[in-house]
Amino acid sequence: MPHPKASVIVPVYNCRTSLEHCVGSVLSQTLSDLELICVDDGSTDGSLELLRQISDPRMTVITQPNSGGPGAPRNAGLDRATGEFVLFLDADDWLGPRALELMVGMAEDNDTDIVIGKYVGVGRKVPVRLFRQTVARTTIYDDKPDLYATLAPLKLFRRELIGDMRFPEGLLSHEDQEFTALAYFKAKAVSVLADYDAYFWVEREDGSSIMQQGGAVDDAFFPVIGRVMRLVEAHTEPGNARNRMLRRHFREEVMSRFGRAYLASSPADRVITEGYARELMEQHLTPEITEASAPFFRQLAHCLLNGREDLLPEIVAFRVAVDAEEAVAPLKAVDGRIYQDTPGFGELPDSCYDVSDRVPFRVALTRAEWEGSGLVLEGDVELPGAVPAELSVVLRDRNDDPVEYPFAVASTAPFRVVLDLAETTLAKGRWDLVVRASLGGVPLAARPSLGELEVPGDRYVPVHDGKPVVRGHVTDYGNLSVDAGWQSKTPEWSASARVVGGALEVVGEMPASTPVKIVAKLRGESEVVEVPAKFSGDSFTASLPLKQMRDGTWQIEFEVGGMRGAFLPDALASGRIGLRRTGRPYRTNGGRLAATLAAAPVLPRLLAKAGLRGRP
Repeated sequence: MPHPKASVIVPVYNCRTSLEHCVGSVLSQTLSDLELICVDDGSTDGSLELLRQISDPRMTVITQPNSGGPGAPRNAGLDRATGEFVLFLDADDWLGPRALELMVGMAEDNDTDIVIGKYVGVGRKVPVRLFRQTVARTTIYDDKPDLYATLAPLKLFRRELIGDMRFPEGLLSHEDQEFTALAYFKAKAVSVLADYDAYFWVEREDGSSIMQQGGAVDDAFFPVIGRVMRLVEAHTEPGNARNRMLRRHFREEVMSRFGRAYLASSPADRVITEGYARELMEQHLTPEITEASAPFFRQLAHCLLNGREDLLPEIVAFRVAVDAEEAVAPLKAVDGRIYQDTPGFGELPDSCYDVSDRVPFRVALTRAEWEGSGLVLEGDVELPGAVPAELSVVLRDRNDDPVEYPFAVASTAPFRVVLDLAETTLAKGRWDLVVRASLGGVPLAARPSLGELEVPGDRYVPVHDGKPVVRGHVTDYGNLSVDAGWQSKTPEWSASARVVGGALEVVGEMPASTPVKIVAKLRGESEVVEVPAKFSGDSFTASLPLKQMRDGTWQIEFEVGGMRGAFLPDALASGRIGLRRTGRPYRTNGGRLAATLAAAPVLPRLLAKAGLRGRP
């Protein structure tokens, strides 16, 4: 019997309410050549009974006594799996309908061993930067995308890669990190599927999941993290890649143990937590990791490594309050540097509180749209813990010796600035918007974030050495920039055209803040007629003098700053040009505006001259 293309392994423990949806999302996949292996780990809520009610020849149900964690049921599933690929799915979660089809396709097309399908958080946070764009092939050693940001096994693995790899058993949490990290290091390449919502990752509303309950106890937790950190060091050389991976463990795992649970624990239990964390720091922490870490971690590390555990309860309590948005870390400028004025400042080295290179100065836009030639920007200026002064705005190009154009800030609360790009002639290129301020004389800078706002569209204004068009651009980080002078295809705008009083009236809307001409060119000839468009706001009218134009077919376009564009007609009306001629605007086969001028038929012309109408 042929092996299926994919095996989906689902560890099941007391998740009846979500289980049917989870299983259904697998059995309804567009890739039907699969097997589903559900391993019940001693459920007591009827999950097993529900599984037994589902009838599908592709589904296998395995039962076993409770093992104390998801590692053992995953291993049982691996022992039974026969697919060319294996995907691990938790019973609270579900897959998008095409997840397996697209992920298996990526692995086969790109000869990769692991595929990470885009995670969608349901009531929880998921990695975002990892899924900025689809990546055909990458490795764990590449800085971008940072695969090490996710060590959950909720991915597609080539079965050949897994081999005899298995999960540690009997652990409530973090048993997956050693498995996933080793798989990353063994894989010849990894794919990231970012343009399809593949995996819906759920946080239980009742807070009953293992991680929501706090995960493994310290005696089990820290040894696992230590093994993973040693695995990293065994597979990397000293340098950026190693530091990036180790810093992730200090940030996500070690720091997480110094929160509410730490404050609620007994003095004896605190000593145990501190001892395990100190041991990891002594073995794996480097000055580069410390310097690149957040102030809280720097404070934590200094206390543990220098006998100042007496300060930890106050430092941790303040961090818990900040995380709960019950407090804000005050900022303080001293001798050209900015520090968090939080517990321990003045007792620990200043470097533990220095945020000069990571000041939380942000500008979140709430409006970004054109008003005439002005790009109007409004939003909120944020500097938690302080009030910025001397707000200013510049547009800065990306040359090695950047050119800057300043713009006056109309108001600061709320923030408002108008960039008049008809008065300021930009050179062709990409221009970054920068908001500047100061705190205690220390300069600050922020790129305004566009958030969910629509990116400002085209505006016709003069541009030096480029096409006369500017438009908004959103960077990979969601910040607003301005592109000037680029137009890769012929611009097109809708317009109506009708023959009135011997002229062709062209009426429409166009975002122009520089002169526009309406241009008529006689097909097959060099003859051209040009008239200026008259604007009121973004609405324009123009009148082509048909009486002065020869019979034939005329192509009707517009020209702005030497750039030609086309009209897409949406309303047309023919008419007479005096007694002897007619004009008929029409839509070409290509959908663009043209007009035919010709002699009027003789009989209607004679009747018109006599003031008579033909009989109906």
